[in-house]
Amino acid sequence: MDILFTVLSILLIIDAVLLIIIVLMQKTKGAEIGAIFGSGAAAAVLGAGASNILTKITYWLGGIFLFLVFALSYIHHKSLHNPSVISDIPQTKQTEKK
Repeated sequence: MDILFTVLSILLIIDAVLLIIIVLMQKTKGAEIGAIFGSGAAAAVLGAGASNILTKITYWLGGIFLFLVFALSYIHHKSLHNPSVISDIPQTKQTEKK
């Protein structure tokens, strides 16, 4: 389970960074400030329909982000309620005899 948790965590970080980049590339209502963050570059690279493509990519990345968060939460919850065999051993107190 630890390997799956690590892989999903890495995918979540990558998805979050991509989501931030895609959101910053989209045109805003104030296009002057959006050009600073690269919305002009997106239109140059992706063509005239760039806003439509970026919107679809944003929806998909957002959905993947939510799925990964819920999956990580479920795995973490299961790992807390399924203790390992080693932790099931009862602890005994040793008292000193005088």
